[in-house]
Amino acid sequence: MSEETAKKPNFDPITLEQVNVNKDYPMEPDEFEILYKHNCYCHMAHISQYGYPIVTPMFYVVLEDNHVYISSVQKYRKKIDHLIANPKISVSISNDGSNAKRQKSIQIIGKAEVSFDQELMTKVHWAIIDKYWWDLKGNEELRQAAFKGVHTPNRAIIKVIPNKNSPTSWDFGKMVQMYERGVWFNEAYQMSKPFDIQ
Repeated sequence: MSEETAKKPNFDPITLEQVNVNKDYPMEPDEFEILYKHNCYCHMAHISQYGYPIVTPMFYVVLEDNHVYISSVQKYRKKIDHLIANPKISVSISNDGSNAKRQKSIQIIGKAEVSFDQELMTKVHWAIIDKYWWDLKGNEELRQAAFKGVHTPNRAIIKVIPNKNSPTSWDFGKMVQMYERGVWFNEAYQMSKPFDIQ
């Protein structure tokens, strides 16, 4: 029997209930870097004009300054206007580990810096195309078409400026003493493959 097979999770109720997730079980620095810069799952929270938290899945990229950048439409959506009125923002970046012991997450709490700068917008939009439309690589005609679809006059860029104690991270595997090295992308997809509708 291998060491991995013999290892069992420790579901200690006191640990699981009283733990300070961010301080006691942070991600390893190299795994944090991979998840932060290369993950695709991102949820952004902002406050509506009525005071409600609104959480939305968003495309995001990390540029050379190590900040998260998000693109959103102003005219036909409300996020940009809300963030200009109240720049409080939080972002959650998590892997898709379908097994609880492999779940890892990063949380950023801070303020949004909204920009309409064309040079920045162009940079962010190309980064989004290359990250989320990676299958268009080598087909310049389609890449340009995708860019035109994203790079519209009604867009604005949201730069996430973290608060002093942000970002924070947690690694659930460490909480149950089942830590495994790795970030575990695409695990949920592999699990649901048998149910894929063709």
